[in-house]
Amino acid sequence: MKKLIIALPFLLTACSKKNTAPTTPTPAFSVTAAINGVPTTFNAIITVDSSSTPGTVYIVAHADSANLTPLLEITLTGKTPLTTGNYPISDSTGGNQSAIGYTAWAGDQDNQYNSISDTVILTTVNKTWLAGTFQGTCQFTLDSVVSVTNGQFTVPLPSIF
Repeated sequence: MKKLIIALPFLLTACSKKNTAPTTPTPAFSVTAAINGVPTTFNAIITVDSSSTPGTVYIVAHADSANLTPLLEITLTGKTPLTTGNYPISDSTGGNQSAIGYTAWAGDQDNQYNSISDTVILTTVNKTWLAGTFQGTCQFTLDSVVSVTNGQFTVPLPSIF
């Protein structure tokens, strides 16, 4: 009988534990891509705007906080709230769309390269952050093109979206 009395408190403690699902920790925020084959990190300043245009999220990431360039822009337009999936450069059905832009200094001038082809795949969407992959081609002039490959982002999602 003494063994049962001693074991009873341990049994009650073990049975009283709550089963809670583990929470997914927030990852470190980052934006990376290969620009014309050169791996580049755009983590100096990352901003995410979802309030300027309803249904659109703008991600702007700078590689250099002093000069704010080069910078990479990723625009996602689609359903509100955002959903995981493919965001191509154009969609004639009114579905998800994306645009990638790249800006770099050339002397005293900032050259803005606009998207001519791209794909963004949104892989994670939750209340506090977004993650995905991207690739594309951006053009400044006919003979000045930037290839963006192996792009990955994990960025905070403003709470107002």
